[in-house]
Amino acid sequence: MDKTYRCGLGVRRTLGFLLLALAAGLLAGLSSSAQAPQGVPMARQAPVPRDAAGHPDISGYWELRYDSRSVPPANLTQDAISREPAQRQHDVLAMRFCALVGMPEVMEDGATLDIRQGPKVIGMLAKSPSSVRYIYTDGRSHPAKDEIDQVTNGNSIGHWEGDALMVDTIGFSDRGITLIPGGGFRTPDSHLVERFHLLNGGAILSVTSTWEDAKVFTTPHTYEFRYYKVPQIGLPLQYGCSANDQDRANFIMSAMKSSESTQVSH
Repeated sequence: MDKTYRCGLGVRRTLGFLLLALAAGLLAGLSSSAQAPQGVPMARQAPVPRDAAGHPDISGYWELRYDSRSVPPANLTQDAISREPAQRQHDVLAMRFCALVGMPEVMEDGATLDIRQGPKVIGMLAKSPSSVRYIYTDGRSHPAKDEIDQVTNGNSIGHWEGDALMVDTIGFSDRGITLIPGGGFRTPDSHLVERFHLLNGGAILSVTSTWEDAKVFTTPHTYEFRYYKVPQIGLPLQYGCSANDQDRANFIMSAMKSSESTQVSH
């Protein structure tokens, strides 16, 4: 065996053992620090903030972090698999021409998400070019299928089940950014169910999303995002986007061509 290779292998093994030892030490430290000394009570967790009706209040500024996404791969139909490359091009062009991004991009654009909860409606504003997402909690139903206006955010209605906000969304359009975390894309036939639930005394907002669309998924596709609450961020402005910005357009289109070349080579 080559001497250099043996040396490199030994170094990697040593580093591996060191990392395992370090992880074990950290876990032991965390475990011991989590336990209060004898006779000293554990600190009580702050209560979840609530609105006037007693429901958990999810208002605030929320952001995704490196550990926020729990997204398994989606089970796609053969038709959806064959359409995904074209759908990616569709989304790049939507980005290039500053189209309203829509769902689910408004929930995962990586910037701070502004949520405001009222007694009959909840509003969500993302940084990406988008319209405000409204979730109506006043007991209304969805409009009739032949009367609903298809939009990028869809039509969302919500109700409370204990401390969990359940949101049902239909009426999507095929415009904007359509790709769904884990695979697939939204269509006018897509149906989304979300569960919003505050954790850690309101410091974390768990949102579990389940997509159904017989043309895209062979089974319902479920994933979870966990948002961390952050302090006041000042004036919550959206990113400026100009379809006439040629430098931006060139960058986006160049990235798309580079991605296509990479996929072809593989």
